[in-house]
Amino acid sequence: MLVQFTVKNYKVFKDEAKISFVASHYTEKENDSIVQFPQFNLRLLKSAVIYGANASGKSKLFEAMAFMRDFIISSSKDKQINEPIATEQFRLSTETENEPSFFELIFIYKKVMYRYGFEATKERIVTEWLYQRPKTKEVELFYREGQDFGKVHSKFPVQDLVDKKRIRINALLLSVAAAWNDSLAEIILDWVDNSFNVISGLDENTYMAYSISQLKDVKAKKGVLKLIKSADLGIEDMNPQLLKLEDLPNHLPSELKETITKQLKEGDREIYSDVFTTHKKYDDSLSVSEGVKFTIDDEESSGTRKYFALTGPILNTLKKGEVLVIDELDAKLHPMLTRKIIELFNCKENNPNNAQLVFNTHDTNLLDTELFRRDQIWFTEKDRYGAASLYALSDLKGVRKDDPFEKNYIAGKYGAIPFLGDFDNLFND
Repeated sequence: MLVQFTVKNYKVFKDEAKISFVASHYTEKENDSIVQFPQFNLRLLKSAVIYGANASGKSKLFEAMAFMRDFIISSSKDKQINEPIATEQFRLSTETENEPSFFELIFIYKKVMYRYGFEATKERIVTEWLYQRPKTKEVELFYREGQDFGKVHSKFPVQDLVDKKRIRINALLLSVAAAWNDSLAEIILDWVDNSFNVISGLDENTYMAYSISQLKDVKAKKGVLKLIKSADLGIEDMNPQLLKLEDLPNHLPSELKETITKQLKEGDREIYSDVFTTHKKYDDSLSVSEGVKFTIDDEESSGTRKYFALTGPILNTLKKGEVLVIDELDAKLHPMLTRKIIELFNCKENNPNNAQLVFNTHDTNLLDTELFRRDQIWFTEKDRYGAASLYALSDLKGVRKDDPFEKNYIAGKYGAIPFLGDFDNLFND
């Protein structure tokens, strides 16, 4: 489970921004959204929501998570010695524009807590660290400053890589160690790669293929259809449509067309071009006569398409107890449907493996004491100098657990709302 994520000097975050999933010690309602870890004296939350005005940093926080995740996975194999690191410092201050960006993850995986992070400029890794906490005491496995790696702990046997100078200035030691089959590094990369997923609610095409692939497995399809039918979309069945050579569009780039053609001919993989959805058809006595097939691309709504695309990541996350971060979860979805997705994660029966959901939204209907505790509600806000901050509702003084969160937020009592100008006289001089 994700314990904490911290970022500093990245895009809109000049100062440290930290989102924590550690449950507060306030007298909050104890519900199924809390997971106990007595060995670490921790209580972790299964979900969190982030509110804020447009351009206040909500999406940038998720971009920071996505950057850290992708860089850990790829830095050992994609970067050459002179390739820049794709970080981006806060550019609206002379204090920070030449300073490194900071990223840190704390998570629990296979009954061990890890704290891993790094600082990086576009040119190099400035610092990098890894700590392990099997029980109560945290153990330093390595601490790197530039190309000085100090003494690496015996639990992380990569001293040979350091001695032979196999770590480039723009590559992470953790990533290189995993590439050289170090077992501990592989464990950490396994969590980052497979259990920490960041997706966009605005572009479902990036994970649509995964949800389509679930329709080929009988058990997985049963779960998908259950979610689909529960959403009252009128869909009775779903079946993927295999792509055929004769169906390839003429406007495809020649190289892509050749690659797809080769894969189809050699049988390396199945490629799906669409999904058939089945709806009931009624006769003049309003009895069901037969099923009618629609295509999800051309004949279903954008909301249906988005919701189906989400079923794969949601079910997989719940099944495996992973972390799912969704930018703009509620885009194209009805508020009641968004609420049901959140309730899946906060429910012990539907989420027995303690999966976590993190998302941002503008839907104030979700600011409900029956849905979220104060420590699950977060806000982003920009100051007059363009720097974003991140804080939880539980950080604010004078907020009671039974307050009308939605009403107070709209009234501006919690901050993180836009201050709008005069729209009435738009065309007057």
